[in-house]
Amino acid sequence: MWIWVARWLKRPGQEEALRQAAGHIRRHWEEVCLDVGYDPAKNVTVAENDKELRVGISEELDMSFREEPGAWRYY
Repeated sequence: MWIWVARWLKRPGQEEALRQAAGHIRRHWEEVCLDVGYDPAKNVTVAENDKELRVGISEELDMSFREEPGAWRYY
């Protein structure tokens, strides 16, 4: 199961901008995974269907942040 950290609704003419935005968010989370010792390929995903585009992180990565000291919030 994935925890969705970003979601965009598709609109005509915005597909490329949405893919770029999703790519930036995906790369951010891949770098976070590397920083904390997780495999990005197993802990970050991008899902797309005809209506929306989403970036998600694994439950394991999410729980890691929830259990660590400091603030955690979705954005």
